[in-house]
Amino acid sequence: MIFCSGATGYIGGAITKRLAEAGLPVLGGLRGAAPLAPGITPCITGDLAEPGLKLPPVEVVIHAAGLGHRRGLRGDTWRRQNVQTAVNLAHTARTAGARRFILISTAHIHGRVHAGPVTDTTPPNPMDEYAESKLQAEHAVAAAFGPGLCIIRPVAVIGPGCPGNIPLLLGLLRRGVPLPFGGLANRRSFIHRDELAEIVLAVLRSARAPECVLAAHPEQVSTPDLITALAEGLGVTSRLFNCPPGILASVAALLGRGAMWQSLSGNFIANPVAAQNLGWRPAQSLAESLSATARYYDTPGPNP
Repeated sequence: MIFCSGATGYIGGAITKRLAEAGLPVLGGLRGAAPLAPGITPCITGDLAEPGLKLPPVEVVIHAAGLGHRRGLRGDTWRRQNVQTAVNLAHTARTAGARRFILISTAHIHGRVHAGPVTDTTPPNPMDEYAESKLQAEHAVAAAFGPGLCIIRPVAVIGPGCPGNIPLLLGLLRRGVPLPFGGLANRRSFIHRDELAEIVLAVLRSARAPECVLAAHPEQVSTPDLITALAEGLGVTSRLFNCPPGILASVAALLGRGAMWQSLSGNFIANPVAAQNLGWRPAQSLAESLSATARYYDTPGPNP
């Protein structure tokens, strides 16, 4: 039996769905009663950060719940939601007989930008409290669970309803707003949430999973190419134009959006060697994944 926390979340939902499709017995961890995809058995745990957490006997625990994509939170909130929950679940997993613990962390522990390619063994360099809390969780879970831990570090996750900067760009594109990023020559890595779920499945199927796995599409994309792919998915023109990056950086700093500017303008190239060594290969190109993300956003009805 496999337990996965955050079963109704953006990443946890994709993981539990894929495992059920593969015919694996899955317990979907829930804070309270909620509908799940077919083939997933609900397991209501309450607040994972609270003491007294219990699980039925399981062989594998996947921790996909957590806090991200928030601004202005206190450090103790990050630690409670991203560190304490992970530690509680790691201790509970051992008590429940789990032989393997898969922690969904983040490649953000290496920073929002990185001078050279990031690999599975690149030293961490967290640049905000979110990334720091995820790194603390990695260390704390390693101490609490011990052998059998595999840490998966996804780069920016895309796909239907994804959080982050993508919905903002899609909204601007759909309204026909000209975007001043045509002169950027950066390269950034992304991963579709379904590909992330496939990497989790590859880890589960491996006899000896590596300690750390970067989850990233082997291709990278510049911000102008990213916007072009999104525009193609929407069926609109990107309307990119050039503006000196120094001016854009100054404006972003004045608006308190320096971190967003780093994500749009900087380099972050991830090399997913460990994932590929497990036999994982993406099902489609990165441009196709980005276009599919945009097509979902443009579907009639309420958007996320």
